Amino acid sequence: MAVKIHFDGRTVAVDNGSGRSILELARTAGWHIEAQCGGRGSCASCNVMLGPGRYRVFDEEIEVQPEQRLEVLSCQAQVLGDEAEVFLPRASVISFEGARIADEMEIPEHAFDPRSKRGFGLAVDVGTTTVVAALVDLGTGEVVARESLYNQQILKADDVVSRISLCNTEGQLEQLQELVVGHTLNPLIHKLCAGTGASGCDIVHVVLSGNTVMMHIFFGVSPAPIGVIPFKPASRTFEATAGELRIDIRPDAPVEAVPAISGYVGGDITSDLHVSKPWNMDGLVALIDIGTNGEMVACHGGRMHACATAAGPAFEGAGLLHGTRAASRAIDSVQYDENLDFELGVIGDPTPMGLCGSAIIDFIAEGFRCGLINAYGRYDLDMLKRNGRYERVCGMHACMLVAPELSATGESITVTEGDIAEVLKAKAAIYGGLKSLLAELGKGVRELDHVVLAGGFAKHINLENAICIGLLPDIRIEKYKVIGNGSLAGAALALLDRSTGPAYLELIDRLQIVTLNKTAHFINHFQEALAIPNLETDDFPSVAGR
Repeated sequence: MAVKIHFDGRTVAVDNGSGRSILELARTAGWHIEAQCGGRGSCASCNVMLGPGRYRVFDEEIEVQPEQRLEVLSCQAQVLGDEAEVFLPRASVISFEGARIADEMEIPEHAFDPRSKRGFGLAVDVGTTTVVAALVDLGTGEVVARESLYNQQILKADDVVSRISLCNTEGQLEQLQELVVGHTLNPLIHKLCAGTGASGCDIVHVVLSGNTVMMHIFFGVSPAPIGVIPFKPASRTFEATAGELRIDIRPDAPVEAVPAISGYVGGDITSDLHVSKPWNMDGLVALIDIGTNGEMVACHGGRMHACATAAGPAFEGAGLLHGTRAASRAIDSVQYDENLDFELGVIGDPTPMGLCGSAIIDFIAEGFRCGLINAYGRYDLDMLKRNGRYERVCGMHACMLVAPELSATGESITVTEGDIAEVLKAKAAIYGGLKSLLAELGKGVRELDHVVLAGGFAKHINLENAICIGLLPDIRIEKYKVIGNGSLAGAALALLDRSTGPAYLELIDRLQIVTLNKTAHFINHFQEALAIPNLETDDFPSVAGR
């Protein structure tokens, strides 16, 4: 007697399933279901199909007959009894295969003065979605290996707000800490060591860089204060030993976090700043890290202002009907004209299952250029129908990119007007935040002399398309500098040059934090940026001219 979990032509039988949620049973079977809300039933990312068996769905007991299938949220459905069958749709299962994770980093020139010149150091970028680790030879300063993995906390909740909320429930902080340490970092360490012949006992120093919430959870400190006004972290600095944190390396090895600037402007931005040094560039400089939490810094004349804006997960594919992370089978680039003949780039396996963030930017930009999408994110329905691309999905007008017979899911891959609206809200948060931040310095976006783009997402987007939709300022492409994983580089610098730590502590106190919802102009700038490229067309002369 067992619960049978079916996915992608395979079946796994799980014993002792009675009383357990489908979400838990699927993970026991080895398949990780999306749960963007942390399993609270407030999103639709964890849909599954119930086959024959008895279940409790929300508070109602039901029985599904052999010939039936019932679509439910896996986090809100429990098995009752010893036998049941559950079918997992591909769109609900997180694929770790072929994930496109940015581990490219450029470590700037530095003094070689590590704490110890024997053994190895471990630099770690702890992101909300991904974790990247680099093994550094402390005798030579050489980065000998890099490995990356999705942050396994995504199995519980997608974004920092959901994780803060989870930590208010007893036992959840410990579970999240175990997921990032025991199920993410430790496997990365084992892979690094296996690939280099090193041993965990050879690792004598660890430096972590990441957003403030991730650092709290990693060190077992509740991030709850960051979730309420005035959004102050419990601490901006953290240090422990590997043994205290149950990291599989030398137990007495120090584990340090790059210090955070504020509750929502973390040590990853501290690292980005130290690596790129925008204060050494001429004129007005903006540093932007595009992600679920868009963090940015404006630098001019020795003054630095920083802010964070809640862009949401649309740029990671979440919240879109056929959105997906940048992994195998994800569409990552789109080109087309008024004939709507799509040329799609797909990561890994060429049979697509959805679009990741870079592709949705391309889709909207190309659609705006050819007239398919207007300034308010609405389709030209005649153009869609004339070219055989029109669908109506979930009550919304949609454009079909991939026909059912050509997709990995057996369903058409579409972009709805609702999807476009989600992306426009995300880009409006980024652009509106930047414009408001610059206003605090008495400057405008057209006055920017340099823009530094940090983070993995920036490495993969088409800059011209990002400008076209109004996500990034309309300045010459040569004024942009993409630094890759500055967070990881900053952690590596702290391993290699002991003067980096004091420099970080000095740096975090140089920035003035701007709380966007307290400014007089953010709402106006946000609303203007909901249009493509912007209602303030003077900000985008090259796009408006086209």
